[in-house]
Amino acid sequence: MLAQEAARTHKHDFIGTEHLLLVLLGEPQGLAYEMLIAKTESEQRIRDAIEEAMPPAGEKALRGHIAFRPESKEAIEQARRASADLGHDWVGTEHTLLGLIHTESSPAAQILRTLGFTSDELRETIRTEITKRSAARDKQ
Repeated sequence: MLAQEAARTHKHDFIGTEHLLLVLLGEPQGLAYEMLIAKTESEQRIRDAIEEAMPPAGEKALRGHIAFRPESKEAIEQARRASADLGHDWVGTEHTLLGLIHTESSPAAQILRTLGFTSDELRETIRTEITKRSAARDKQ
């Protein structure tokens, strides 16, 4: 729903991977947000990169359902696979971030690469961070 609102705000008649990436910035409690900020040191830098990659706004905001572009559907499927590959039974923001960068020809993947991210680095950072967080929870 948040991706649909992002598309509506930009007066787009589709939900692209760039909208999904924008949604991750709206989840400051999520691991993806923390990773994005830790690497780039600036939420505004990420927002600027997304805005630069966005297509021009349409004539008017659409009402009702806005469809996902094929690469957005692929990114969601990649997020599910990333979660399963890491042995998780949930899909969190971190898995969505992995799904976005694994959808290699998508605008979001291009934005992430421009910002200095690689899929291997993201995967290892996510694995390490989740292991750390699980260990901390187990100690409580």
